[in-house]
Amino acid sequence: MSEDNGSPKHITCGKFSGHIENVSCPICDFPPDPKLVFKSSSGIGIWLCPKCTIMYVSPRFTEKSLSQIYESDAFIDQSFYDQWSYEKWKSENKGRSYISQHLKIRLIKRFLTEKDRILDVGCGTGLFCLEASKQGLNVEGIDPSKMLIDIGRKTFKIPLHHGPLEDFDPGYKYKGIVVWAVFEHVYGLINLVNRCGYLLEEGGYLFIDVPHYQGVSNRFKTSLCRTGFKKDDFKHFGFPWHIYSFNKKSLSSLMRACRFDPVLFEFWSHLLKNGAKGFFANIMISLTQKLALSDYITLVAQKKEQSRFQKPPG
Repeated sequence: MSEDNGSPKHITCGKFSGHIENVSCPICDFPPDPKLVFKSSSGIGIWLCPKCTIMYVSPRFTEKSLSQIYESDAFIDQSFYDQWSYEKWKSENKGRSYISQHLKIRLIKRFLTEKDRILDVGCGTGLFCLEASKQGLNVEGIDPSKMLIDIGRKTFKIPLHHGPLEDFDPGYKYKGIVVWAVFEHVYGLINLVNRCGYLLEEGGYLFIDVPHYQGVSNRFKTSLCRTGFKKDDFKHFGFPWHIYSFNKKSLSSLMRACRFDPVLFEFWSHLLKNGAKGFFANIMISLTQKLALSDYITLVAQKKEQSRFQKPPG
């Protein structure tokens, strides 16, 4: 890590490099002093807010630096999309990827109908949009990464929107917005959720999927890192592209700060996502859900009031 004449510090992390900045809790207006969970060999800290209990990174890459990471070839294996076909993907992905898509689609159908407009925020290449559309849902996608959107448009032949969500205003509202594996990447969490609130109909639903630091595997890896038995600089957190991790309390705090009511929490076991069957598997799937042991949280939240995020000028 280096600093020259007061200029922003610059670090290299694996294949990525850029400038870094210090930050505080992204949810609390007046956050208390955070608790240090872990500090990496490069000086990157993993912190816990005692008030809302979100886990976050500080210092972290600046938003400009991280946006460049998302446009780099190192961020995604583009060979996956070479000579891609839907039938080939479907036949080869009967495991976790394919099943996870259908768990999410089945969850959405519990709250929405096939006529309801749905927006996939942070859609990436649009694979979920493609599969959800084939399963009868009316889905559009948007992502700030031009590289990912270009791949999706070329490979899947579906219309996708490119650009930041705060600049997106299609002239109509959505009944549902899905935000799969996005919150852990976003710099302005409150602004993002408020913007989703602006784009949703009254009573509309937000579907969220985020890392869960209290999941049994994540807790075990954290303990190993903190005690020094695991020397990988807290790799399981996912830095640099992951800058937050959540538990049920912190996710609920974020929703309520933006006038959303948490409706349903799901804790899907890796056995469920892998399609495991049988007596033992069913017991473990049930326990994972009941005891909130999974490494990801899925949440359905409902908009009850007008979001604080207003329509941008012009």
